[in-house]
Amino acid sequence: MSRFRRLLLCAALAATLALASTGPAWAAVLDGDVLGGVKVGERPALRSAAPDLYIPAGKLATSDGRELWERDVTARRAMASTTKMMTAVVVLESGSLDDVVTVSKTDIKVGESGMGLRTGEKLSVRDLLEGMLIQSGNDAATALAVHVGGSVPKFVDMMNAKAAQLDLVNTHYLNPHGLDVPGHYTSAEDLTALARYAMRIPEFRRIVGTYKAKVVTARYTHQLTNHNLLLKQYPGATGVKTGWTDEAGYCIVVSAKRGDIELVGTVLGAASEAGRFGQATRLLDWGFAHYKATEVVKAGERTGNVRVSDYVERTVPSETAETTSVAVFDLAGPVRRRVDLKPDVPAPVAKGQRLGTMTIYQGDRLLAQVPVTAAADVTAPTFWQSVGFFFIRAWRGVFGA
Repeated sequence: MSRFRRLLLCAALAATLALASTGPAWAAVLDGDVLGGVKVGERPALRSAAPDLYIPAGKLATSDGRELWERDVTARRAMASTTKMMTAVVVLESGSLDDVVTVSKTDIKVGESGMGLRTGEKLSVRDLLEGMLIQSGNDAATALAVHVGGSVPKFVDMMNAKAAQLDLVNTHYLNPHGLDVPGHYTSAEDLTALARYAMRIPEFRRIVGTYKAKVVTARYTHQLTNHNLLLKQYPGATGVKTGWTDEAGYCIVVSAKRGDIELVGTVLGAASEAGRFGQATRLLDWGFAHYKATEVVKAGERTGNVRVSDYVERTVPSETAETTSVAVFDLAGPVRRRVDLKPDVPAPVAKGQRLGTMTIYQGDRLLAQVPVTAAADVTAPTFWQSVGFFFIRAWRGVFGA
């Protein structure tokens, strides 16, 4: 075999081994993917329902914390500018939006993505937050860190303290902007939890949902455009933050709301800028297709009879009081209903009077509780009816008939 052919064979073998080692992380569906708490590998029937995603790690949850989809969620990865979510949280919880910050030479030396700050320029904390979260300004992040923490290292300590408070066990910060440095990491699980927390802060939600803004200072005007293209491309998109570095790849933490349902997702390590938006779109579409408002009971459904204790052999029918729709994850098993009625009720009974409860659940998750009420009126027995019922009960008590 010629030397050239041997080199070609070695190169082909090396490429094959490389693909074999990295391929599973980029497979569309992995055995380790988790849908509603169940691994695909443990329930193969889930494979056909799982989203096809070509990313090494990610997560999708509801805004109230229900986990819908996960992939390698605890793996520690570089986080790029998604770091700025925590920077914003610490600033919003520690400072005043109207404080005025003077930009220093150090602030603008960070490099990479910036909002175009100049030394000596004066901006409010609110303006800098917009420049950091919309334009992803590293200069704004540094200026905010120094203003709130006194120095970047002290502010980073505040970031890590907040991460510990939120139980983000796979997150550690070394800077406020997200440029790559060993030891600066997070996970898909932690980013999703942080986004859910941050989106409950009105000012954070407002800013990350803004696609274009303008910051005007005494001498300069800063035009800001959000890097999150989903804000203008995806129906219902509400945030949150993009990021990119060599170590992190293309990342996005995203949220979208339709009706009363809001989903929060994380896509880490996508191969391209278009890829992160495509993967996030696919993940959100899948989430809204499988987690949606579902009518689980109609008003007026008969649910059984309740004995009327003032009569001998009389019951009143019961029915559900209202039509109820709740968000249901259709891959989490069947929706079940349980009716609990009073053993008896004294007369008179008025139609609509509460007689019990219908509980609706999926697995061990409570979805809703619906009142069960009387479907008809029952008047109180007359005097002579009551006398007759007394003797009937006495007879039965003696003779058992």
